[in-house]
Amino acid sequence: MKAPRSRTSVIAKDSDDDEEVVQVDRDHFMDEFFEQVEEIRVCIDKLSEDVEQVKKQHSAILAAPNPDEKTKQELEDLTADIKKTANKVRSKLKAIEQSIEQEEGLNRSSADLRIRKTQVSHSLVSSAHPLRRCQVPKRC
Repeated sequence: MKAPRSRTSVIAKDSDDDEEVVQVDRDHFMDEFFEQVEEIRVCIDKLSEDVEQVKKQHSAILAAPNPDEKTKQELEDLTADIKKTANKVRSKLKAIEQSIEQEEGLNRSSADLRIRKTQVSHSLVSSAHPLRRCQVPKRC
């Protein structure tokens, strides 16, 4: 069963300057999905910012002959923040993935399902990238 649709009117002008009303269907669940994707992107942006701060903290610690405890504590706090945000992103992505799998189980092979699959896989890659950048210097 498909989700309820709302109709939105769009006014378009043709070459004779006559107005024409065009009906556009919008799916509420797609709007909700894109809101979830936007929330995930905001979290990913926060991850990127935190990773940059970690790089600065690492540089400060390496440059100082005796790094102070405040800098070390800030680094630990940032690392904890990164883990918390990453887990939040993972859980949101898993929830979206599960809803997609449920719809696939209903044999829906519509365009919106393909869009959601693409967005989820893109978000997964985007969320993992800042974490890898942060972890690579620690391994060296």
